[in-house]
Amino acid sequence: MKPWRRDFVAEPAAISAVHDFIETTLEAKGVSAAMRDDIVLACDEAASNIVEHALGVKGCHKGPKLYFAVSLKYKKNKVTATFFDAGEHFDIRKVKPPDVNQNLAGERRGGFGVFLMQRLVDKIVYSARRHFNVTRLEKEV
Repeated sequence: MKPWRRDFVAEPAAISAVHDFIETTLEAKGVSAAMRDDIVLACDEAASNIVEHALGVKGCHKGPKLYFAVSLKYKKNKVTATFFDAGEHFDIRKVKPPDVNQNLAGERRGGFGVFLMQRLVDKIVYSARRHFNVTRLEKEV
């Protein structure tokens, strides 16, 4: 099956656009609401990480527009969402599990994105290739 693909300008508004793209595409394919919610939330986190960290966009970017792409595939009861960006490389193996106590004490903000993605999908594969990153999220539905 041919995947659906869209390009997004790397800005905060792209996160909701990715959300809508994933949601409407999976709904049209008949993926259940519960499975769809898990995939959409994991993709929201992936898009947020690209926009906020990999591409360093903090809501105000001057210069040429930066883009990232999302490919979505549904085949044999498996959904695969693949993100492509030309941002900073990232090693998911080096991400420490979040500490709720540190967050509650104000010692650390955030840090739950990768943890949440790992709980919502069955498999995350990340690779850095020459000038771009590829992040693939897979979930059986």
